[in-house]
Amino acid sequence: MSEQAVLEVSGLEVTYSTNRGDVRAVQGLDLSVRRGEILGVAGESGSGKSTLAVALLRLLKPPGKVTAGSAIFHPKGRSPVDLLKVEGEELRVLRWSALSYLPQGSQSSLNPVMRVEDQFRDVILEHAPQRKEALSELIHRLLAQVGLEPRVTRMHPHELSGGMKQRVLMAICVALEPDLVIADEPTTALDVTIQRVILQSLADLRDDFGVTLMVISHDMGVHAQLADRVAVMYEGRLVEVGDVHQVFKDPRHEYTRQLIESIPRVGRRAS
Repeated sequence: MSEQAVLEVSGLEVTYSTNRGDVRAVQGLDLSVRRGEILGVAGESGSGKSTLAVALLRLLKPPGKVTAGSAIFHPKGRSPVDLLKVEGEELRVLRWSALSYLPQGSQSSLNPVMRVEDQFRDVILEHAPQRKEALSELIHRLLAQVGLEPRVTRMHPHELSGGMKQRVLMAICVALEPDLVIADEPTTALDVTIQRVILQSLADLRDDFGVTLMVISHDMGVHAQLADRVAVMYEGRLVEVGDVHQVFKDPRHEYTRQLIESIPRVGRRAS
């Protein structure tokens, strides 16, 4: 893992306008994501972690708006850009090829009337038309990378299990070998056996493709298994960042300690 930053977030503020006034969902957040690492972003629902993700991806919808800060992104072979300011064609080019998104809920993220192969084609040919000649081979290789057979290319989303859909999305996310993948609750609504498969697949994608991962999850068990470092958010603020082993061994903030204590343990009585 490199100490070089692929993303440097400084002073990020995100506000939602309501009838009762403005609510700050993210407050003065400073965060550096190192190239090649898996950074876990933890916190309960409402802590601001998903708002952070959609703000960085420029997917924030009204009444939400970024009111302050910068997010300097360092894609390989390109000049650094502020993700909060880049617009139009420049933003379109960055998406998928340098920055991709694994959203919550694979059920609603794939087009239900398109075969899996066509969903890959849409993404790859839009951003890398030169890959058309060897496209089928590339798609099969990407699916194999996440443990799926070539026959999946001919299937529609309704023919896939939840875990298979999630792995298809993961393969699409890394199809163009982006610098950074932001994964928002990648194990939500999956049983524990499939969760383990998804987490291992994410780790393999980092190792095989060299992508940097920002994994957002309320589940500290996910971060314990997957992350190199953990950033903990509470009420829109970043309250602790550190090496995953150090954070679990000696949490500095009481909220982090409570999140760790919430992990179910075999043999422990409920209080």
